[in-house]
Amino acid sequence: MTLPKFKIVLLLILISLTSLVMADEKKFSFTPEKPTPGTKITITYNPLNTILEKSTWVKAYVSEYRKNIDITEEYDLVKKGNAWTGSFTTADTTTGVVIRFKGEEGFDDNNKKLYLISLFDNKGNALQYNLGGLATGYMSWFQAFDIDPDLPQSYNLFKKEFELFPSSKKDFISIYLYLIRNVNKENAEELIAKEIEDYAKNVSNNEDDKIQLMNLYRSNRMLDKALALENEYKQKYPDGKYIPVLKFQEYRQLKSSNEKIDFLKTFESSFKNLDVNNPFYSYISFMYSDIISTLQKENNISKAVEILKASKNANAMMYNSLAWSLYESNENLNTAEELALKGVQMAKEEVAKPKGKRPQLYSTKEWEKSRKNSLGMVMDTYGAILLKQNKNAEAEKALTEAVQLTNGEEPELNERYVSSLIANGKYDLAKKELEEFFQKAVSTSNMKDMFKEAYVKTGGNEKEFDAFFKKYEDAATEKLMTKLSKEIINEPAPQFTLVDLNGKNVSLSDYKGKVVVVDFWATWCGPCLASFPGMKEAVEKYESTGKAKFLFLNTWENVEDKVKNASDFIKKNNYPFHVLMDEKNEVVSAFKVSGIPTKFVIDGNGNIRFKSVGFSGNAIEMVEEIGIMIKMLQ
Repeated sequence: MTLPKFKIVLLLILISLTSLVMADEKKFSFTPEKPTPGTKITITYNPLNTILEKSTWVKAYVSEYRKNIDITEEYDLVKKGNAWTGSFTTADTTTGVVIRFKGEEGFDDNNKKLYLISLFDNKGNALQYNLGGLATGYMSWFQAFDIDPDLPQSYNLFKKEFELFPSSKKDFISIYLYLIRNVNKENAEELIAKEIEDYAKNVSNNEDDKIQLMNLYRSNRMLDKALALENEYKQKYPDGKYIPVLKFQEYRQLKSSNEKIDFLKTFESSFKNLDVNNPFYSYISFMYSDIISTLQKENNISKAVEILKASKNANAMMYNSLAWSLYESNENLNTAEELALKGVQMAKEEVAKPKGKRPQLYSTKEWEKSRKNSLGMVMDTYGAILLKQNKNAEAEKALTEAVQLTNGEEPELNERYVSSLIANGKYDLAKKELEEFFQKAVSTSNMKDMFKEAYVKTGGNEKEFDAFFKKYEDAATEKLMTKLSKEIINEPAPQFTLVDLNGKNVSLSDYKGKVVVVDFWATWCGPCLASFPGMKEAVEKYESTGKAKFLFLNTWENVEDKVKNASDFIKKNNYPFHVLMDEKNEVVSAFKVSGIPTKFVIDGNGNIRFKSVGFSGNAIEMVEEIGIMIKMLQ
């Protein structure tokens, strides 16, 4: 008997799906074998040979998805023998589930593959959007789980989804075209043009389809067609839902605060129907934030405060941002205090009764922790402003609460808290808190001097302090090494050859046998620039002694003369950096970088051993961490 072609395709896809979702049954299993949406699923997890093998508790973090991630929740598991088990019931619309397990040692994410469960219909057939929703994870939202995007995997999953359910292509067309451009590069332009042509022929003539087609034209640089369709749309839908978007494009061309304020007034008057729950209201929120930022740069603080107070959608972090800016400039501290206090009040309301919906990537408890952490950040700003005004008792109260809300995990906040204790003469408590902060490696360089002051004030001998302090330094170093030993990886680094600012070709292979630190950055990237004083210290400390080579890859720039742009920046700041130009953004893509700054530490054999994303703001910790990474690889 010969199977029809469609059934053969369906069978092959189901076999592929099964191989994709099945983890080691000895490690992870679930019942029923083919769960349906809305049913109870029981999972069993055996952490043998994982980082959670010795955990005394285990939680399952379950993320449900359809076309995209819908919700995340955490469940306490019960130990039975050597395994942990628990149950959850999915939503009626869920098509798939991804799971991570957490214990004392962190998360087990199945070696970045996650633990996957596909859902089926009542006849045991694959559900529409199961593969497509999973594809969006590999492209984007898995990054929230510290998993790098895997564009080829995402592309292949979409193709399988479209083979099973051709109608799905309409729902994922924008993402799919992006993947074609980045995965199938040789034929990308031709394939994208054909996909958009087919889409234009087959979609209906309703407003939503017109909007989707306009977006496809614009995002794929078909500007003539985009403009023609936009004009057609304006005539047919003068009050259409996309009109605010088209109007907003004009705002991006404005420079001065006066121009932007006038535009905002007209925009709000024209689109009075946009309330805070309308998705396009985000444009109004953006304009308020941008105008406040512009006014700050123009040093028009009174107007910035006026605009902030006029915003219907202002949140605690907007008040915090302006208050902190005033704090750093050491100006208008009374106004800064007023703004910070308002931010504290708003953040407290958000903790007690959140206005928005829970982010899909947060469990209920994670969302609550995030809101408390935000309150802690605003409370820190309030306390810092009070401290600068010598309102020491009030500052200590605010900063004590800030440390509690953030679980003492923010080094600079901890420093300000200890400063308030010392300002109030509480040296015994300051010494006690400093001991804990240094033991947990959540301290700053300035806190060593504070520790010395508290040590002497509580009866210690100043000459004996260095010997006393060494045990805390050693404890912090040991903790950091333990942390890094769990993060070490071993995968081949993409090889590259780029031109440096002197016009010389430089290859990664030029430094074979040497530890290389590769730092991806851009001149517009705030966290990149904030990290550079620390990176300067790291270069001077480790490169000049021959312990490592540092390469700073300038990427993702959007200026005409990228070389001049980078060169001017380096010269202006007198940084001793060896900068290579990734002008075509090819190397950043090869390293699968999803955000900058991102650093890779590569061993002498050309393998990536460490990866670090972002900048915490603690330069001392960053320099020390880089030094320990280098030492571990030598």
